[in-house]
Amino acid sequence: MSSDDLSTLKLIRSQVLQRIQEITAQPKPSYALQGQQVQWQQYLEALQRMLAWCDRQIQALEPAELHTQGDTP
Repeated sequence: MSSDDLSTLKLIRSQVLQRIQEITAQPKPSYALQGQQVQWQQYLEALQRMLAWCDRQIQALEPAELHTQGDTP
């Protein structure tokens, strides 16, 4: 993957976080409308899974930082 992929993943992550914030700030009940079910809790869970997936992908693409401490006698 390229740096463009990393930028895209970070953008998607930001959008998912924004949507999660909107849903949790004004929770709505699940309902049925003209035979279609709207399950807000399931939608929120799907967004949370997408967020976790984005985090894993970003972590795999970003360089790891190793912090070490030397000790001299």
